[in-house]
Amino acid sequence: MLVGYRSAAGEELLTPPGRLCDNKANMKTLSQSTAVPTIADVAREAGTTITTVSRVINNSGYVHIAKRKAVLEAVEKLHYIPNANARVLKTKRSRALGLVIGDLLNPFSVQLAHSMQTVAVDRGYTTFVASASEDVRSELAVIESFQCQRLAGMVVATLATPESDAMLARLAEHKVPVVVVGRTIDHPAIDNISANHRRGGALATQHLIGLGHRRIAFVGAERDEAAHVGRLRGYLDAMEAVGLPVLDDHVVGHTGTGHSPRYSTKLTGYQATQHLLRMPTRPTAIFARNDHTATGVIQAVQEAGLTVPDDISVAGFDNIPLTALMSPSLTTVSQPTEEQGRLAAEFLLSRIEQSAPVARREVLLDCHLIVRSSTSRPRTYR
Repeated sequence: MLVGYRSAAGEELLTPPGRLCDNKANMKTLSQSTAVPTIADVAREAGTTITTVSRVINNSGYVHIAKRKAVLEAVEKLHYIPNANARVLKTKRSRALGLVIGDLLNPFSVQLAHSMQTVAVDRGYTTFVASASEDVRSELAVIESFQCQRLAGMVVATLATPESDAMLARLAEHKVPVVVVGRTIDHPAIDNISANHRRGGALATQHLIGLGHRRIAFVGAERDEAAHVGRLRGYLDAMEAVGLPVLDDHVVGHTGTGHSPRYSTKLTGYQATQHLLRMPTRPTAIFARNDHTATGVIQAVQEAGLTVPDDISVAGFDNIPLTALMSPSLTTVSQPTEEQGRLAAEFLLSRIEQSAPVARREVLLDCHLIVRSSTSRPRTYR
């Protein structure tokens, strides 16, 4: 568990000594092999001092208009790019943010990144995005790498694990600004933003029950994952509320490996639906963990010679843009993805830019059911 290390002198470190954060040798090799113009080169070209060039580049302090023009012309002529690492060392403040997401192929992740980046750009920050979909070790490595790059702060929008919770708490204790999306960490310096996934899962399932479905399957997680998959918990809540049994075979994760992956994908939906269609009594409706998974469900149903919704109704979660354009269009639960990205960026920047400590913020946003043409009453009720 990569949550803390100590140097030979007993100093506490956030990362293993000499592992990811030791970039001096790499930087030296790069500077020797690449003729990159420096701030000193710009000063010589403009016939002024390094201090004057710095003031122009950082827009700080007064510089005569003629000198400013000369500096800008020199910057353009030499194709000079300011050294962000040097700026961080001098000011102890980076203008870069990190975003850790789960599945890069899921359009939800793209929407979240776009909304966060929109806020960041307006405030003069750059956003770096990294995917950590393989396992918990890949997530820890990404978080550690972001910290090694001295980013100003990070937003983490992945599934909760004890290991990553511990690492993020340790970073927060070391004054690294952290915001999490779609999960909760009980730490006074970590902001939590999430949609009400459990309520959203219940809404989708209640809709299917209201249409007359009694054999409703959930695709995208195993039953024992309900403790941390809110959408599955909502499905179970709704089924239990009306006394409908939930067959173990009707809650399906990733059938290819015998257990579900950390992130439910289109392949998850496709393979799980093939499994469900082989059952002696197949479900009349399927609730997919996300819209990405629902596309795999629909493909498997159609390849089996069945139709959606006449033979099997399908509902998803997220309301990604594709869902309204699909054939049939997908009934889904809309979560406020753009608002989550915007709030995450705003909360993170407030922690970065405020001199005084910021009180912990926890936001739970509503979800809404959007009924489209992929769900209808089962054949037996027509």
